[in-house]
Amino acid sequence: MVTLGPGARLYGMTFPPQMSDYRIEKIRCPVVVRTHSGDTVAGEIFLQPFVRPGGGDERPQDILNGRDPFFPLALADGDTLLLAKDQVLEVAIDRVDDEDDALEVMSRPMVVEIRLTSGDKRAGAIFLDMPSERPRLLDYLNREDERFLTLHGTERRFLINRREIEHVRPLD
Repeated sequence: MVTLGPGARLYGMTFPPQMSDYRIEKIRCPVVVRTHSGDTVAGEIFLQPFVRPGGGDERPQDILNGRDPFFPLALADGDTLLLAKDQVLEVAIDRVDDEDDALEVMSRPMVVEIRLTSGDKRAGAIFLDMPSERPRLLDYLNREDERFLTLHGTERRFLINRREIEHVRPLD
């Protein structure tokens, strides 16, 4: 790995100092990422505070469902991986009760089992936050605006790449 210091030149370009007085504070969120190749990588993603409508902090699913094709993952050894979202099978995050409680008030939970193309199964609740009195699971699954589906398990939340879902079975 090559480190370029302030004022360093490479291919005729001068690089500015790495540090800035205008740093944007980030919230570090521990995650475990599983990729198509079968690798499992533990690290932290960076979330911005107060970016959602209503003043809420950015969530991991906001990052994964965003338009950018890559996202950074900070590793324990100080390195950073830039992961391609299309190559991510799933991301596991420790459960946050406050977020689940808010979802239960605003939307209808549906307990499901999801089978991935890898053969793995995940069970948990999907919160159907669709604008209708009787939202259907099929309509929620067919939404094209989210690359990753959020499944709320008992201990973890899973962000599952929709392209890697083989089938979904309602359990309730």
